[in-house]
Amino acid sequence: MADLSKIETLFKEHYSFLCAVAYKVVEDEEVAKDIVQNFFLYCLDKISTIAVQVSFKSYAFRSVRNASLSYRKKSKKVDFNDDVLRKKTANMASYSDQDVQEHETARDLVLWEIIGQMPEKRRHVFLLSNKEGLKYTEIAAQLDISVNTVKTHIKLSYEYLRRECQSLVRIMVLVGIWIGFY
Repeated sequence: MADLSKIETLFKEHYSFLCAVAYKVVEDEEVAKDIVQNFFLYCLDKISTIAVQVSFKSYAFRSVRNASLSYRKKSKKVDFNDDVLRKKTANMASYSDQDVQEHETARDLVLWEIIGQMPEKRRHVFLLSNKEGLKYTEIAAQLDISVNTVKTHIKLSYEYLRRECQSLVRIMVLVGIWIGFY
C-alpha cells in the first residue's frame, strides 16, 4: 500500500510536467496523456525493482520522452535526424534543478489561485480533505453536512480543477512551443 501512495504522490507532482514533455514530441494531447499514464502504470508494476540513479523527475522525463519518440517512430511521424526535434528535446533535458523548482513554484501558485476561485464551502471541504487529510465522515461531522454532500463537493472540486488545469497546460504548452520558435 505504501508503494501505491508513493506512486500516487509522484503522479500528482509530475503529471502536468510529463504531459507537456510528451505533448512537445507527439503533438497530440490525448496520446501524451496516455504515454504518461502508461509510464506511471509501469512504475507501479515495477516499483520494487526500479533503481533510480538520479532524481525521479529526471528518470521520468527521460522515460516519457523516449516513449514519446518511440510512439512517433512507430506511427512514422518522426525523422530522428530532424535537427529541430533534437534541439527541442535537448533543450528540455538541459533544465536545471533551479528551473524545475521555479516551474513547480509557479505551478503551485497558479493551482492555489485556481483553488481560491472555488465557491467558499466547496473550497473549504476540498482543503479539509486534501490539505488536512480528513476523511469524508470527519468532514461531514465537523461541518454538520451529509457525507453525500461532502462527496459532491469533492467531485465538483476535482472536475473544476481538471478543467482549469487542462486549460492551463494547453496554454503552457502553447507558450512553450511559441517561445521555442524564438
